[in-house]
Amino acid sequence: MSIPESTEILIVGAGPTGLCLALSLHKQGFTDFVVVDGLLPGDNGSRALAVHAATLEALEKIDCAEVILQASRKLRATVLRTEGQVFETVSFGCLRKHTRYPFMIVIPQHITEEIIGEAVRERGISVLRPDKVVGLKPNASDAKFTDVTFDDGHILRARCVVGADGSHSVVREHAKIGWADPDGEPNDEKTNLFTQMVIADVTLQNPPPWPTDIVSLTASADNAFLFITLPGRPYPHVPEGDTVYRVGCGIPPALGVPPHAPDAAYLQTLFDAWGPNGALPSGAPRVVVKQAAWSSRFRTRSSIADTFFAHLPSGVTPTGELVRGGGPVLLLGDAAHIHPPMGGQGMNLGIRDAIKLGPILAEYVRATTSGKPGDVEAPLRQWAEERHGRAETVIRMVKGLQKMIMVPNKTTWVLGVIPVNVVWLRNTFLRIMTSFEWFRARGAYNVSGLGNP
Repeated sequence: MSIPESTEILIVGAGPTGLCLALSLHKQGFTDFVVVDGLLPGDNGSRALAVHAATLEALEKIDCAEVILQASRKLRATVLRTEGQVFETVSFGCLRKHTRYPFMIVIPQHITEEIIGEAVRERGISVLRPDKVVGLKPNASDAKFTDVTFDDGHILRARCVVGADGSHSVVREHAKIGWADPDGEPNDEKTNLFTQMVIADVTLQNPPPWPTDIVSLTASADNAFLFITLPGRPYPHVPEGDTVYRVGCGIPPALGVPPHAPDAAYLQTLFDAWGPNGALPSGAPRVVVKQAAWSSRFRTRSSIADTFFAHLPSGVTPTGELVRGGGPVLLLGDAAHIHPPMGGQGMNLGIRDAIKLGPILAEYVRATTSGKPGDVEAPLRQWAEERHGRAETVIRMVKGLQKMIMVPNKTTWVLGVIPVNVVWLRNTFLRIMTSFEWFRARGAYNVSGLGNP
């Protein structure tokens, strides 16, 4: 299928966020939209894993929640291991009075994409690929439309353009929308010790004897190691019967840039330095990485677009201010906001962005094409402001989680005379607070998204 000459809505990006918007539009009976992606399927290096309660509730609206649940593993808690101590910091069972989904689920993003992609195909929605957007400008003959140029020179006219094209968004770039940390912090190792991270799906010899229904975080001085048991058999090239585990670890700046796709030997060094081999009792069998079924490195940072709704620049005033024109441009998912992976929030927030936008965007097009009087863009601006606030809340929550886990093992002085070890202080705080159900429940409620849907 080739790119048409025009469409009401162009969705740029066919990851979970873009496809969920397509399904949400279709659920409204709206079908005059086009989905494009610059990559072939499977080329996006996807890495998200967690799906939270608020996201499952949103996925119900596009009839995808149940099939994703069936392919996932339910987790009941998050556990922090440090200095020989174990703290259950989050108890998802406490969510029972708030939701039908009192748990977190884990499912590799490529499986989530397969499920959502199948739902898209069942509804007759096509994804055009690889078709890369290289330019946007206001349509010269109709100010309500945008001309979108593709890498083959084809130009499509769209009433609305939605950028769901990732953190390096071409849509955001051409719309001249600012992109920075919401607190004005620089994105470097001085403020973010997770500047470089490695994640991998591995099989193991002598896996740690930990429950398979928890998120396990092993915290050490200035680092943390994630360990989660994955559901089913997520990779056909993994031998039958081998359990696959998702692991993740920060890479200190002193170690340099990690390999693009770390192998089993590299991952073993992380297991030994910061992972289970440092957390298990003395004399326990050494956990050995047998196979890296998939692995990746990435840089982490926190950034948010200045706005999730704009019009394209069409000129400059004598005072240097941008004049904007063309149809609405909206940003979703990583094109709108990114942050470190603590709490598994990124994909969740993007999916909820998209499913909430679908009815609003469909109504905008209907109002515009029917000549409805008044400010028909007001609901789009309201959506953008609301989602921007949600993203800021999530980014600050993630920063707080990271600061709690990434505590340096050093001594500070209270009143200049009393020595206090910072790790001891953190662990004492957690030992006391995690004994209270309300504390573990608050953690679950915060990361679930139920209070910030």
